[in-house]
Amino acid sequence: MHITYTFTDSHTFQPIFLNNRHKIFKDDFDFDIDQVLSEEEKTKRRVNFAPLKDIEKYYLLAKAGEELVGWSFGIQKSAEDFYMVNSAVFPAYRKQGIYTTMMEQAIDYVTNLGFQHIYSRHTMSNNAILIPKLKYGFIITGFEVSDTFGTLVRLSYYPNAKRRELMEIRMGARKMDEETMKLVK
Repeated sequence: MHITYTFTDSHTFQPIFLNNRHKIFKDDFDFDIDQVLSEEEKTKRRVNFAPLKDIEKYYLLAKAGEELVGWSFGIQKSAEDFYMVNSAVFPAYRKQGIYTTMMEQAIDYVTNLGFQHIYSRHTMSNNAILIPKLKYGFIITGFEVSDTFGTLVRLSYYPNAKRRELMEIRMGARKMDEETMKLVK
């Protein structure tokens, strides 16, 4: 089976995502925050989002022939932070390296844009995603309770090896060596 991976635009990606998301995440539930926001709050949110329309994003589709087998998308959050928002692989295609390939392609794309910190948030029981990311070099950098998604673990990846090392020092996973001591102010 040959899988193709294609970066696409928002107009192509959004209908695919909206029509298939429930197939992958049928056992999960997200609260529709729009149901609790007033019209004024929704308007203010749209106004606040308007200046962000030109930020960097990626939309990646994985297909076997014409059949959709998975997707991934992410969005810029700051000058150096990029958020990998959502990825999925249909059950019949799991455990074949498709997610790992999408993750690698997304990280390469985002790194080539110059982002220094790539992060994602996942339910704490989502081992199908947590394990490949940890094996790749992501580290656990936080936990959060979200009103929309529940209890989440935050994973971070630093493309710059020295920054990754500095994070490991901050976490207590490694000690400073002489070279790293030179970076201390």
